[in-house]
Amino acid sequence: MKESKSLKRIGAFLLFVCLLTALLQVSRSELVFRWDKSAQSFHKPSELPATNALSPEEKEKIRPERLVIVFDPHNPFSAKIKQNAEQVLKGMKKSYESIEIGKAVPWAEKPDAVIVALPDLSLLGGIEPLERYVAEGGNVFLSAVSDTNDSFYNLYRKLGILEIGNYVDTHGITFETNVLPGYANVSFKDDSLQNTVMHVKLDDRALIQATAGNGIPLMWKTPYEKGAFLVFNGTMLQEKASRGLLAGGIAVLLPDFMYPVMNAKVMYLDDFPAPIRKGTNPAIFRDYQLDVPQFIKRVWWPDMIRLARNYDLKYTGALIATYNNRVTAPFDWKREAEPEDLLIFGRELLKNGGEIAVHGYNHQSLTIDKRVSHMFGYKSWTGTGDMVQSLEAVKQYVHTVFPNYPLRTYVPPSNALGEDGRQVLRQVLPDLQNVSSLYGEDGRGLSYVQEYELAQDGIVELPRVTYGYRIGEYEKWMMANAVTSSGIFSHFIHPDDVLDHNRSQDASWKELYKDFEDYLKLVKERHSWLRSMTASEASAEAEKILISEPVIEHREEALKGYVNRFTGDLYFMLRTDKRIARTENCDVRKIDDGVYLVRAEKETFTIEWTEKK
Repeated sequence: MKESKSLKRIGAFLLFVCLLTALLQVSRSELVFRWDKSAQSFHKPSELPATNALSPEEKEKIRPERLVIVFDPHNPFSAKIKQNAEQVLKGMKKSYESIEIGKAVPWAEKPDAVIVALPDLSLLGGIEPLERYVAEGGNVFLSAVSDTNDSFYNLYRKLGILEIGNYVDTHGITFETNVLPGYANVSFKDDSLQNTVMHVKLDDRALIQATAGNGIPLMWKTPYEKGAFLVFNGTMLQEKASRGLLAGGIAVLLPDFMYPVMNAKVMYLDDFPAPIRKGTNPAIFRDYQLDVPQFIKRVWWPDMIRLARNYDLKYTGALIATYNNRVTAPFDWKREAEPEDLLIFGRELLKNGGEIAVHGYNHQSLTIDKRVSHMFGYKSWTGTGDMVQSLEAVKQYVHTVFPNYPLRTYVPPSNALGEDGRQVLRQVLPDLQNVSSLYGEDGRGLSYVQEYELAQDGIVELPRVTYGYRIGEYEKWMMANAVTSSGIFSHFIHPDDVLDHNRSQDASWKELYKDFEDYLKLVKERHSWLRSMTASEASAEAEKILISEPVIEHREEALKGYVNRFTGDLYFMLRTDKRIARTENCDVRKIDDGVYLVRAEKETFTIEWTEKK
């Protein structure tokens, strides 16, 4: 009888195991089916049928906005402002021409705006043509603090300046208006936000947009007869991080100004899923009585899911198989990787709308440049053959757990990637859609720094803008500028930042979590219109803009939009003081005072208005 009961218990246990195994297989098969379907239905915008709003003849009849940049190629400061202005206008899909000093500025052709990207106004070859151009309805953006010479003294009263003082160095910036949408009456206080400014006193015509840290007017707009001047009384527009201020200034200067934006919010988890460090961390054990793997599974990851639900995030997890430093084959993922963690974390990542990206087989940057490898403490690859095998190994690793899952995003370890490694990616990852590295400048020349652009091989360059759990004023500044210029929030963190005293600044997880949540709360409050996306979804939105050819026609009673190579809904940011009365083929949403988000639903759309507010 006892033997019979034991056999029944064993049988019940075996049945339970079989059912559990079957449920796991069903769960996995459902996930595989979902991603098989996704892989089949997804198409890059450049592969979709495109429609044109205008024939070449019709396009020729419409006069789009045209801007001119005047710069001094022999002055690095001037050349940097010019480069930033070009990138901003390129992203805005505006027609522009860059003219070196000594060459004739086409004042008589009446461009919509002239950006003077140099401090020495005497290099323009005379102030009178500039003054006459503005008086007749032109717009001039003086994008650098001016030198005090005869040319400036001949012009300064027309700029709205009553009194001139000395130059001073300042830190920080305060906005009087929403030249950066969402930031009226907001201050950024950081020693990195430096400007050399001229002490000035302005007359009543000048509308101050921003002041420097000590209250000196930094940016203002002054009407002059039929046109206007926008004056930037500082030096920070040479920095890539300040492109939003440049974009906002252009939008403030030109009436009824509209340009495309990605309208995307992207959050990356670097080194996730990845092998979890074994053992304990003193601070973690003190606060939670857990070892590191338990902390990641029971505290960190549930907290991250909670943040995603509360602040509308989709995570793009950049996966690695192992933390070894091997750069020569073989790459034995079956022995070195941990598929169980990939299954558990990867499944939850996808279940919550996220994406699995490739970070690498291990954390060795794909470059044969020994200087770069040495600076990051990595080994140098001897050639591309081993790079190929390492990527093949990580691809096999992912597809063993998630068969046929399309790997569309690559995140370079330490944001470093050589041209040799860049070529290998396309070869090994046929579904690759974007590379997500770094947006900010790197004076050391080690990082793979990107612009938002479509590379010649068809891969979208989709840089990340900010990083970390503890967000300083400068990072907030970079974020605000990226949202203004490109309509994107892009941030990344690591699971193990809390374990590193340098990256965590010796803060507890509770402190890091609070700081990070405060940052996400700020983004939600000031930019609630941004759509949460994975990296591959955001790169598709970027590609739609990059391949499109929008033209905005300004009429007295309306804006008329035309888009050639239209492959789906496009978003635009519109700044206007008009009262919008009716729309056709588009949706218009107010996101700030005088600032609107426009969703164009067809290749031709119209926004009609009545009068100024």
